[in-house]
Amino acid sequence: MTNQGNCFNLLHMVENAHKHHAFATRLKSEMDRKNKSIKDLSLSTGVTYEMARRYTLGTAKPRDEKLERIAEFLGVEPAWLEYGQPTEKGIEPAEDSFVTQRSGANSNGEFTELSEDEKRLIRTFREFPPVEARNMLLAFEMRLKKLYDFYEKYASTPPPSE
Repeated sequence: MTNQGNCFNLLHMVENAHKHHAFATRLKSEMDRKNKSIKDLSLSTGVTYEMARRYTLGTAKPRDEKLERIAEFLGVEPAWLEYGQPTEKGIEPAEDSFVTQRSGANSNGEFTELSEDEKRLIRTFREFPPVEARNMLLAFEMRLKKLYDFYEKYASTPPPSE
């Protein structure tokens, strides 16, 4: 007979299978596309088979170092695995990317008069490790695109740019 007072509450140990669903979906699709197994993932990234399996199920998500190893193993960008940004490893955003199209950016004098907030943003950006800096940049670009899409759908003019 088990005394319920002595039983451990194991509910906190139950994993939420959908916590990292989008990451797992991208990981599995790329593994399938390249005919890679969970064992291949485990061996190439230095994690246990169980941890690699959890990555593919979406019950765990790798930290930056492992994410970089996985991305290298699959030949994709870490940002794509983490956020779904569709880029291929080694390919920089094109000159006609969304941000440069919209901003009319040019290299002649574009950064000569930065506001204090812009300077603060650049200083903060430079403090990030390279992979995190790239991820932050992609997050900014994705957010800007969502704002423009929203304005195009619900307003007749693009958002104001100061």
